[in-house]
Amino acid sequence: MRSWITGKVRACLAAVALVALAASSSPSANAATVNGVSVVKGKGWVRVSISAPGASYSVKELPVNGSGYRSIVIDVPGSSIRAGLEPKSRVPINEGLVAQVRVTQHGSGVRVYVDVLSFPKYRVSQGGGEFNLAMDSYKMRDGDPIKAHHR
Repeated sequence: MRSWITGKVRACLAAVALVALAASSSPSANAATVNGVSVVKGKGWVRVSISAPGASYSVKELPVNGSGYRSIVIDVPGSSIRAGLEPKSRVPINEGLVAQVRVTQHGSGVRVYVDVLSFPKYRVSQGGGEFNLAMDSYKMRDGDPIKAHHR
């Protein structure tokens, strides 16, 4: 089986390419395919990008789980991870409030977990077949949880 992660470090920038895993069931003809998930970090920021042309997504926050982390969850419903590759169970980030990233086939879709110590300020964007979650990894967000985003 092929490796699921590659890494490259330049100055204070680390890039980790997460390439998709084989789905346990065969995707339907209309299902979107998650071609890859990449994590790029620098001093004070982290960006998670999901390549899934034609896919929709939703973002929500989960409270503290058994491992002590909170999670920002990105769901890509009705999708599967590109066949032929398998996921790495977790990719350590360790930049400010952002601890790690995990990718799983979750029911009939793909789920990306961004495990955090506390919720950082973040914004979401989508374009060109790619979804982006950009985080200010050293600044906690103010106020109530951010409402779920759906596209």
